[in-house]
Amino acid sequence: MPYLIRRRLVTAAKVTLVGLVFAAAAPHAAIAGSPCAHAYTPVGAASRKQIRAAVVCLINRQRTSRGLPALHINRRLNRSAQSWTDTMVRRQKFTHGSDFGARISAVGFNWSTAGENIAVGFTTAHSVVKAWMASTGHCENILDPDFAQVGTGVVNRGIRGWGGAATWTQDFGLWMGASPPSHRWGPADGCPY
Repeated sequence: MPYLIRRRLVTAAKVTLVGLVFAAAAPHAAIAGSPCAHAYTPVGAASRKQIRAAVVCLINRQRTSRGLPALHINRRLNRSAQSWTDTMVRRQKFTHGSDFGARISAVGFNWSTAGENIAVGFTTAHSVVKAWMASTGHCENILDPDFAQVGTGVVNRGIRGWGGAATWTQDFGLWMGASPPSHRWGPADGCPY
């Protein structure tokens, strides 16, 4: 499910993303650019840091192939995304919760624009990014030209009723007072891919 919030405007796109729906689609189809390390490595067969790096590499390939600047990993957003992923798995609830913006603020990320993608049931970085890019709201978050930073959370367990494989959260943001890194909305407007 994607979620986007701006300090002055709140919009939500509620799209349920279940891994089993997308898992059968071409498991080794290329995502723009050369392969990212651990893109096809199952969660649990590599470190969390390696899986996070693969997800960020893949989304940045999506961005840069469409003329957008790459996102930078932010440790605070990593902490927010990982904490929420842990919480969803512990509670066995697939949701953004009542206020994801407050969660991002709570880790010390003073944001002006923030977004979040969640997913469950995908076993690799490649499969989750491919599914997010095939979903309008998730794709729009990945290609949003206002975002400059990103954090990723992953747990090698699913959520009952949603999928037995990994659970994922990706938090996006722009630091308060920072200028958006781009003004090219065309790629996001073309979603999904």
